[in-house]
Amino acid sequence: MVPVGIRLNPNGRDIPDSAPQLLGATAIDMRPLASGCGFANLEALLAGITATSVQLQIRVEPSGEVSQVRPLQGTGNGAVDDLVSCVVRQRLQLQPASSAGVPQLTDAFILEARIQFF
Repeated sequence: MVPVGIRLNPNGRDIPDSAPQLLGATAIDMRPLASGCGFANLEALLAGITATSVQLQIRVEPSGEVSQVRPLQGTGNGAVDDLVSCVVRQRLQLQPASSAGVPQLTDAFILEARIQFF
C-alpha cells in the first residue's frame, strides 16, 4: 500500500487550520501485518486483485496516530478493505493536524492510497 495524499472531506467537521500531513509516501508491505489483523490465508483473500486505489475517512489523533479508518471508496472486497483499514491503523503515522500551532484531533480528512498485490 502506498499513501498518495490527504484531502479535506467536504462533509468534515472541526476543520483545523493545518491539515494532517503524510510523513513521506513510503510503501507499507501488508503481508507481514495480515496475521495481526486476523487474516491467516492472505493468498486466497487477494486472489484476482492486482492493483486498485482506495479512499479512507481517517481520524487522526494529536499524536499523529490514525485511530479510526472507514472506507469511502474501497476495493470492492469487504475483507480486503478491513485488512487495508487495519494496516493503516497499525503502521501509518502522520504529522498531526493543528490549529494555532497546537496539534488537534480531526476526522475531517480522506486518505487516498494505491494498493498493489503481487
